[in-house]
Amino acid sequence: MEDGERQRKAVLVRSLTRVMAIAGGAGFITSLFDSNNKLVVSIGFYVPVWLGAWALHLLTRRGKIVIAAWILTVFFWTIIAVVTLFFGGLQGHNAACFIAVSMLMSVLVNGRAGVAVACVSIVWCGFVAWLDLNHHLPTPLGPTYSPINAWTAVGVAIVFGVLLMNYALASERRTAEERDEALRRSIQSQKMELVGNLASGVAHDFNNLLMVISATSEQLRMSTDDAERRELIRDLDEATTRATLMTRQLLSFGRTNANAALTSLDVSDAARAFGAMLPRLLGSRIKVKLDVIDGFSANANRAGLEQILLNLAVNARDAMPNGGELTIKIHGDEKNVRIDFADSGIGMAPDTLEKIFQPFFTTRATGTGLGLATVKERVTQFSGAISVKSELGKGTTFTVTFPRVAAAANKRASGTHAVVTTSRQQRILLVEDDPRVRRSLAGLLEHEGFEVVSVSNGAEALQLLSVPHTFACVVSDISMPVMDGDALAKKLETVAPGLPMVLMSGNRAPADLTLDAQRRVFIEKPATREALLEAVDRVLGSVAGEALDRT
Repeated sequence: MEDGERQRKAVLVRSLTRVMAIAGGAGFITSLFDSNNKLVVSIGFYVPVWLGAWALHLLTRRGKIVIAAWILTVFFWTIIAVVTLFFGGLQGHNAACFIAVSMLMSVLVNGRAGVAVACVSIVWCGFVAWLDLNHHLPTPLGPTYSPINAWTAVGVAIVFGVLLMNYALASERRTAEERDEALRRSIQSQKMELVGNLASGVAHDFNNLLMVISATSEQLRMSTDDAERRELIRDLDEATTRATLMTRQLLSFGRTNANAALTSLDVSDAARAFGAMLPRLLGSRIKVKLDVIDGFSANANRAGLEQILLNLAVNARDAMPNGGELTIKIHGDEKNVRIDFADSGIGMAPDTLEKIFQPFFTTRATGTGLGLATVKERVTQFSGAISVKSELGKGTTFTVTFPRVAAAANKRASGTHAVVTTSRQQRILLVEDDPRVRRSLAGLLEHEGFEVVSVSNGAEALQLLSVPHTFACVVSDISMPVMDGDALAKKLETVAPGLPMVLMSGNRAPADLTLDAQRRVFIEKPATREALLEAVDRVLGSVAGEALDRT
């Protein structure tokens, strides 16, 4: 029995036992006003009723709902059976109570139990009727008919019936509401899946365009010292960043696997680095205050954490149209990491607070309604929780909590080379189906001193790698025709085992990145110059580090 249903049935049984106790008291008191009733008989009848009600109350408090239901039914049925046998036969006010007993079993146990009690009641009533027809009924212990006793019996039957009917109707309403809620969630889930499918269908091409824009702006920045042009390039970078964020927000729904693998991430370090670039993003009217305690790590990935921080920062900025203060605090305890985002903005009303994490809900005319929904999706993905406190005119505080994990250990002991420097005078095999992205990436890598050989799919890459080669690593897109990056990575395990690889995608994660965490790195498109070079240096450094260890 579910906890909620068990609790509701416990409340019903307690209500019925109270009715029994009250009815017993009323029946005992009213019996004193009837001269035909004997005091000893009344005491002998009503005391067991009170004791039974008390015992059932104790059973219910201990959670023995079904047992209490059976005992209540048997006890109540026995009382009615005794009344019909020793207090005047099948008088309507007594026999009608069998209906309430049958309903009691149907509601508290199940329909079959109710039918069984009804059948036993019919057989008993038939037996009493046979005794009455043949003049075999025992001598009545009380009067054959008493208006006061009849009133008590009918009152108990009515109250029992009303309570049971109300419970049954309420249960039916709850069932209907739960069914409607399940249908609503199913429709919402299908909607999110549709959004994910549509977003995934366009994200690959859109992120390739952003990749070209990002790479081109990097090359323009490196080729000019003109301050005005650099300012224009910064505007281009900010627009690219916002477009990238919107794409990732859409991909968050129905595509929760479109993220890098989760690792032990230093949340304190990531938040401090992210906070350094917030003033330029939020504008001069918003003062950013960082309160970061070092040493807090969580199981997450940096891109996902930055997406959480960025969405909360943008939400705070929109809540402070006239400027204000944003405080980001990283703290916690031995078990949890906590991130507090507190702004001095306009705050939110209670009805708005209930809806802020719903996809597509927004209070802004130009909002997409995906920012906070994306935050909730990412936090859940990292096994965390998010709460919010807000009051109109007094600002808003979001609190994100992640389970704390041990910081990633330095894999090289002190005395060895913690950072392996690698030469960039090496050959890289670039695999990318979009010619514009291919040219942009090749230009970035060649500017850093690499020699780049470019092909358009995995099959062409395998042809080059099937003969002796001097490639230091492979940089490959995942979503490609003919042979995608996942298939190429699997083939390389046989054709060129140990060859490091950087995988990229804007709409999906690699199928398996755990085969060799050092030699395989995944980055999301559109990747910045720094992210691309960091990934390449990392896989090249792993090879150089292994060679150093062998010597």
